[in-house]
Amino acid sequence: MVTPFTVEGDFDEGSVPELTKYYIEEAKAPGLLISGTTGEQHCLTIPERKKLYELVAKSSPEGYPVYAGVAAFKTKDAIELAKAAENAGCSGIMLGVPPYRIPSQRELIAYVTDVANATKLPIFLYNNPNRNTVQVEPESFVHLVKTVKNRNVCGIKETGVVANVEKIKELLGEDLAKQQSFFTGGDASYVNLYKNHGFTGITSIAGALFPEELMSINQHLQSGEIEKAEQVMKALSPKIQLMQKAGFLQSLKYLLRQRGAPAGYCPAPLLDPTDEHKALLKASI
Repeated sequence: MVTPFTVEGDFDEGSVPELTKYYIEEAKAPGLLISGTTGEQHCLTIPERKKLYELVAKSSPEGYPVYAGVAAFKTKDAIELAKAAENAGCSGIMLGVPPYRIPSQRELIAYVTDVANATKLPIFLYNNPNRNTVQVEPESFVHLVKTVKNRNVCGIKETGVVANVEKIKELLGEDLAKQQSFFTGGDASYVNLYKNHGFTGITSIAGALFPEELMSINQHLQSGEIEKAEQVMKALSPKIQLMQKAGFLQSLKYLLRQRGAPAGYCPAPLLDPTDEHKALLKASI
């Protein structure tokens, strides 16, 4: 889920309930991941992120899955955010690597362990070395699954080395691997990753605009109808590629606004798509 900001770049908390309603009722999202990369989490202060958790959880039906991104520069802030997500009524948390700081594997394990031991919520890790420069190594993930006191590390969102998922499953063993979830964040590559690399789900960005297509792809994959899933993705791919050319997040927020959702804007330095790209987006999507 995107986070609404004003044109000036301020957190627009007043739009959060309506935007949450849009995702649930119009986009038919089966669950929400808030305050992640798409949610521009590091453009928010710690108090603003806590407020976001509260507003989304409060605006969602009872029992509806809401996962909160709690990555932070400092471990103590990530712990504070994890506790806030639990107190707000979120279903679980996503924990990414602290950006820019480049922790070692030993330090990364300590970071995750400290956060996991501070909450009973299920946690899935977020491996995004393209943005954070640090790779969550398969051995580190397996160590955490087996040793965290609360036994609440239950999956990973892998956007780095695709083969890591297969390696993790091998290291965990069949029974333990079945208890884990393996997500991708890339809509265009989802079918291939599910088919060939053992991924089990997606935190979809494009699903807010193309809910029927993403639900259809999921249903086909879960039914073993891989070719049908590939056909739906093939038809969807040109639209995703067009959004990427104009800036995926900027395009997403622009198109959501065109549909009446209070998605807001990206804080500068990210800019709205150019008029030329806006015309292409409106004509094609």
